[in-house]
Amino acid sequence: MKSIENIYKGLLSIFNYPHIPKELLEKLKGPILLHISDTPVGIYDYIFRIIDILKPQYIIHTGDMADNIKLGNYKYKTDLYIKGVKRLIQELEKNEHSKNYYALGNHDDYEVVNKLSERGTILQENFLEIHNYKFVINHYYKKHFKEVDFYLYGHSFEPIHYKNNKTIGLNGVLNINIIDLSNGEVHHLDYPVGTNRLRLMEFRRVHL
Repeated sequence: MKSIENIYKGLLSIFNYPHIPKELLEKLKGPILLHISDTPVGIYDYIFRIIDILKPQYIIHTGDMADNIKLGNYKYKTDLYIKGVKRLIQELEKNEHSKNYYALGNHDDYEVVNKLSERGTILQENFLEIHNYKFVINHYYKKHFKEVDFYLYGHSFEPIHYKNNKTIGLNGVLNINIIDLSNGEVHHLDYPVGTNRLRLMEFRRVHL
């Protein structure tokens, strides 16, 4: 039965349609925080559909907003980057009831994102408090010394999700992470099939 479900999920994701279990939708009380990272342009529709279904009150992107372009390596692709990020930001910010935070990555351009964003906050400091939960939010994973509830990061496959004393670490490269802020419960959704190939991360365990 599980294999049939996995095949169904895989087929949906090929066409950029997420599978969100009914049990999860019934369980979530909200407010909902959605964490994504290292998003190639080819999966934008998938993410937008998740947002349309879950209607998160908080969206946190931990960098490399058009990750297939690798702007940090290929500056001549700036026009493509602007086109992609413009579409992403417009969709992320179209719901006026959500708060959006961006921790920019090594393949992002601060000036571009700052100009395109109307309601989002570009994080200059990595500490944030939301609904009485304390967060550290970075593109890169770095050891920190503040006692926090959640550490959100991206950039690489490692470290994987973890729990260390009070802190829960969530890697936005591995999964789309959902935090139910009513109780602190964490849920994961898969990125669509082929996401790592679009990120150019398919055959390596480190970020380009």
